[in-house]
Amino acid sequence: MPDSFVKNNLSVVISFIIAVFGAGGIFAEFTALKDEIHLVHERLDEKIVVITKLEDRILTLEKQVEYERGFLEANKKIE
Repeated sequence: MPDSFVKNNLSVVISFIIAVFGAGGIFAEFTALKDEIHLVHERLDEKIVVITKLEDRILTLEKQVEYERGFLEANKKIE
């Protein structure tokens, strides 16, 4: 009985097998994309931290330069 079903509906069985493998392939691709997005997100977070630290350093340096400029201008006015 099962053999006659397979023989009579071979195209249906083959289509079902192809659909199962196709779904597995699609699932694997989505899993790989999810992992890649997670990796890119982690790298982006690290870059944001570095940029924030650099901005803080730049702000500190700009404050120091403005202080020194004001100090020098004040000394010129006194002399």
